[in-house]
Amino acid sequence: MEATSTVEYAKARLAAWLDDGVVGLGSKLPSERELCELLGVKRMTLRQGLLALESEGRIFRKDRKGWFAALPRFNYNPESSTSFKQAALEQGRIPSWRYISCETVDHAPAVICQNLQLSPEDPVYLICGWGALDNHKVFYHQTWINPLTAPDFISHLGNNAFAEVWAQHYQTQTHTRHLAFRPTRLTGEACREIGGTPSTPSILVEKHRADSQGRVVQIDIEYWRFESVDFFIDLRESK
Repeated sequence: MEATSTVEYAKARLAAWLDDGVVGLGSKLPSERELCELLGVKRMTLRQGLLALESEGRIFRKDRKGWFAALPRFNYNPESSTSFKQAALEQGRIPSWRYISCETVDHAPAVICQNLQLSPEDPVYLICGWGALDNHKVFYHQTWINPLTAPDFISHLGNNAFAEVWAQHYQTQTHTRHLAFRPTRLTGEACREIGGTPSTPSILVEKHRADSQGRVVQIDIEYWRFESVDFFIDLRESK
């Protein structure tokens, strides 16, 4: 009981610093050693308090860099055709992104081939990258695209948003056909690219985008930092 009270004390003190702006948004917290001295608690007690605040989305951890106060959450409607770039700008945020790799894969997972209506031996475009808000990397993605419906897609991509390439080079406006969400942890590759750890909580978003004929032409697998995003979907009123 005493240990629990001590953890709650550490958590409450840290939360008060965040609420009062002692640690500004996006700023680094003192090291765990310094925090132990400031709060007069043991390392294990402090760690439990930090993890509790992480689970509430108040702070986040960067591998080998320490703990940071969370930035404002990004409001993300995964059903919208609006690109990440446009949505971020509309919310007064500074978006940035990078495509780490763009390649043609000969043997994609069976479920990817099935949803893109391809045979297992058919080539598929695989594009991996990350997105950031205000210079903080918030998600990692794997994007699969059917080359039969978008030949030479990766040669047109550059640093453009996917929606821009579809519209400009294929005269296609894609829409979301399927969405799935799952709480998880960052994968190894996601950790390397956006600076998390294997224990970093995240939200996996699987999104299938279709053309005007209803064919799935793009599949996005996204890993979002738990503290960085609020998902919402606007439900249309039935007539």
